Amino acid sequence: MMVANDPEIRIQLLLSVQRALLEAVPPALRSVTCGWEGTEIKIQFLFDGEISEDDAESARMAGTQIIANFPSPWTLVEEIERCDYPTDLRSRALPLWTYARKEKTSEGDPLR
Repeated sequence: MMVANDPEIRIQLLLSVQRALLEAVPPALRSVTCGWEGTEIKIQFLFDGEISEDDAESARMAGTQIIANFPSPWTLVEEIERCDYPTDLRSRALPLWTYARKEKTSEGDPLR
């Protein structure tokens, strides 16, 4: 997934995702990353452990709020996946980070 060099879309996407995550981050959520190519937005939610229906629904609701900020022809692809700790999140991440749970990598370093 590429992120075009359009700072306005980047800012709009990051703010939209962060607003959608307010009061919607369950303890099992490890990270949320996103990006876009053309008019397709992709957002990825990575969870620790089995994903409950409530957690999946929270992610889908956030996706609905995000795409509501982008008029047609924009579309949204949501990835709601399991990625158990201590698996490194960085190798699976999309280009833009919007949320990362506080944890250490397998090397003992913080994510950043």
